[in-house]
Amino acid sequence: VAVPPAVVLGTDIFDQFIDGNGLSEFALHSTDDEELARRFKEAVFPEQPRAQLRAFIESIEYPLAVRSSSLLEDSRRQPFAGIYETVLLANAGEDVSVRLAALLDAVKRVYASTFRQRAKAYVEATAHRIEEEKMAVVIQRLEGAQHEGRFYPDFSGVARSHNFYPTAPQKSEDGIASVALGLGMFVAEGGAALRFCPRYPRNLMQFATLEDTLDYSQRDFFALDLPTSAESQGDQAEGRIQRHDLGVAEADGTLRHVGSTFSPENDAIYDGLSRKGIRVVTFAPMLKQETFPVAPILEHLLELGRWSMNASIEIEFAGTLDVAEGEPARFSVVQM
Repeated sequence: VAVPPAVVLGTDIFDQFIDGNGLSEFALHSTDDEELARRFKEAVFPEQPRAQLRAFIESIEYPLAVRSSSLLEDSRRQPFAGIYETVLLANAGEDVSVRLAALLDAVKRVYASTFRQRAKAYVEATAHRIEEEKMAVVIQRLEGAQHEGRFYPDFSGVARSHNFYPTAPQKSEDGIASVALGLGMFVAEGGAALRFCPRYPRNLMQFATLEDTLDYSQRDFFALDLPTSAESQGDQAEGRIQRHDLGVAEADGTLRHVGSTFSPENDAIYDGLSRKGIRVVTFAPMLKQETFPVAPILEHLLELGRWSMNASIEIEFAGTLDVAEGEPARFSVVQM
């Protein structure tokens, strides 16, 4: 269990960028998100952090997640999770200048998301003012593995230490988790992710009947498609997020960690992929057969986080089970 390697651009660099390009008044009063994005993209990034980011990008060659980490977003009492932007970068190719340009554009997009209409409306609904906000940026190694030009984790999701809608024997303090195959945006965008209580991982109300399992289980997943040729690396420096069906995950070998099989002949669902039939994502290998202890890990982390923060917490996580020989499977806490 670990936090992926990362570097952080502090709020002082955000101030340098805004003040150095004279964007403060424009950003505070802008009502056009497209014009906002254009002005921020064309703005000049401060020279010293630019040089430091170039040195950083020269030393690494793995996909990156560029995440927001603002003052208000990390508030204990009034979190802004999900309001600001996260950008995924393929970070592929030998041309360091292309990869650096993509990274700087991603940072600028996160900066611009501070002043989008959605963010301003959210701030207005709180006791804060948009002028109080300052944005730091976390540049983090993206959890996952490559499969035939696709990069994604075996599972990802969100866990909360307080469940507002528990069903017996669950209690509110037992928490709740939403997990899916592939990149976490499937959960963030309201896809058919699996919800379960880490303390009672086999008690799945979402799959109470066979019909519910077929209707409410995940049918596809998100992956970061990596460039496959030198000609396309410039265009795909940011990385393209694509949907793929479960047949792709089965061919990649990742579905076996989370999949089950529906047999129309027997009108039954069987754990695993050994039978012929329709594939469904149930996470039965992990939650029932305990091939990987995702539920105990989440239960422990939620208890530890709630105790240390003295408040309810939310964590984003991802895991990769198919790793290089001799290495342990990875469970990463990507944000709290």
